[in-house]
Amino acid sequence: MIQSSDTHTSGSSSTTPTGIVTTAGELLKSFTKFSLAVSLFAARQVTGLFSGAPRQGDAMDDVSRAMGKRLSGPLRTAFAVGANVQGGVVDAAFDLAGMRPQGQKPTGVTSALAIPMTTGATRRVAGVRTVASGALSRPVPQAELVQRLTEYHAEAMAGTADRERAVIGLWKSEGLSTSVGKHLAPENNLADPGLPRAALPIAHVGFGSGSTESLVFDVPGLDALFADRCAPEFRGFSYEGIGAILRIYERGFFKLMSGTLGLITLDAPDGPDPANFFGAYLQQFPPDIQRLIAHGYGRIVAFSSMNIYSAIEAATAFPAERVEPAVHGAAFAFAFMNSADMPRILRQSAIPFDASVRAAFQNGLIYSLVFFEWYTPGLLGAWQPEPGLESELIEHARAEAALSVQRGHPLPFRLANPRH
Repeated sequence: MIQSSDTHTSGSSSTTPTGIVTTAGELLKSFTKFSLAVSLFAARQVTGLFSGAPRQGDAMDDVSRAMGKRLSGPLRTAFAVGANVQGGVVDAAFDLAGMRPQGQKPTGVTSALAIPMTTGATRRVAGVRTVASGALSRPVPQAELVQRLTEYHAEAMAGTADRERAVIGLWKSEGLSTSVGKHLAPENNLADPGLPRAALPIAHVGFGSGSTESLVFDVPGLDALFADRCAPEFRGFSYEGIGAILRIYERGFFKLMSGTLGLITLDAPDGPDPANFFGAYLQQFPPDIQRLIAHGYGRIVAFSSMNIYSAIEAATAFPAERVEPAVHGAAFAFAFMNSADMPRILRQSAIPFDASVRAAFQNGLIYSLVFFEWYTPGLLGAWQPEPGLESELIEHARAEAALSVQRGHPLPFRLANPRH
């Protein structure tokens, strides 16, 4: 439990240099404990969902309210329970202590993109559970792969086009395709004309992730496998899956939690050397593939972050050439997790970061809509955006989606005409 005290050492007020350092240190310790508590609480909630145990209602918000009541003085002011947690106060605490990544600094707040803590945690858990619901712990015969992907797509297409239903179909398809990569059968082939073309982008992503786990990041093996088993025009999507596994297998608390929840084995080996953003490993790939891998990594950074502000801040600390794809990937994942809020997200997407980072974020959101449209045609046509930025971004997505149809496939995680 987090404790605070009104007792001060003589001569160390919060306004003196010594007092500032002391306050920052106490704030850091408080938030470190809080972050760990929330992480463990989220893990418990995920475990409950997988086991079928009842959820604890608004318990996550109760944690926030209890946290605020326990603090006093400058700590309580700094905590600012509620939207400020989502707007980056946790990161500000680490910034005060000089322990934050030295990335580009925002010029404002991102509270307009805030998702309530309970809602955000529940959506992340639901995402994990939905992907897991499509996964199988065994080889998948090709006929079954065709049947299941076709069924998931048919379920998503039932009735009028719907973002949330599309996300469910996409996530289940990703989970199934991950199983194919993990438990590859001689007959498995993503170039099979019997597979629904609408499912091929996400199926290749999942296949890339599962294959990366199975081959333990072996570059020649992955290159050979993708060349042999992927549809040529969709092969790039498989490489994006490598980046997701890089993040999941990176040594640290997130890997430990992933093992505890059964997303990976508890004895999973470490991934490649993370030095200089996996520089030695990525150098084995051409630049366009390196970008796709960084995109997959950014996607999981968003999934494992408390809020989108934290994810973008983390991405801006990466090597310069990795920032754009990582932010693009974070936005893509943010859109999937919060598809119900996409109109508001689009309207508030002019985030207070450097122009190139803001463009990468908006391009990632636009691309997510193109991805949805490829899977469930008609979604963008039925969208009635509000005038202004939402309308501008929807029109951009419609134009890109039309190019995908004309081309015969969407580009792997990039737009033909990105915003700048």
